[in-house]
Amino acid sequence: MKIRDNRRALSPIFASLIILAIVTVLFIPVFIWSTGLIGETRSFWEVSGLIATERIVIEEVSLRWGVPTCRIYVRNIGKTAVTIDDIIIASSDGSFHSIYNEADFSTDFNSVIQGDLMTITIQNLGFDPEKGETYTVKVFTTRGVGDTYQIVA
Repeated sequence: MKIRDNRRALSPIFASLIILAIVTVLFIPVFIWSTGLIGETRSFWEVSGLIATERIVIEEVSLRWGVPTCRIYVRNIGKTAVTIDDIIIASSDGSFHSIYNEADFSTDFNSVIQGDLMTITIQNLGFDPEKGETYTVKVFTTRGVGDTYQIVA
């Protein structure tokens, strides 16, 4: 048996094609993972954009003792329509706080657009505000944007 000393390996063209096939096969899972990640990131940035353009300001709060009711006037000063979700009323010393969600209060509009004023009425506060006591009222939208107002009952 005769051994050949001049035997050649694969040609450079075939070697390049094999490397290209391996890189392509390894790239497919990375591509699938990254497109899913980009889709999640896009939705995150869309929501962040809405939050960035959502702004409210509490213009006035009417908190009455004797008749435990509260009326809050909220203006939308952002560029996105807002819906009020939660209200927190707390005493200034932090000893008392009450949380109200959408079922506990009524509004004259479901959501308000830029520049509109919303009136929120809480008929039953669940406590009787003390005359002369300072209370902090916090109002939050469904996206978590809020404002704070202090009032003396």
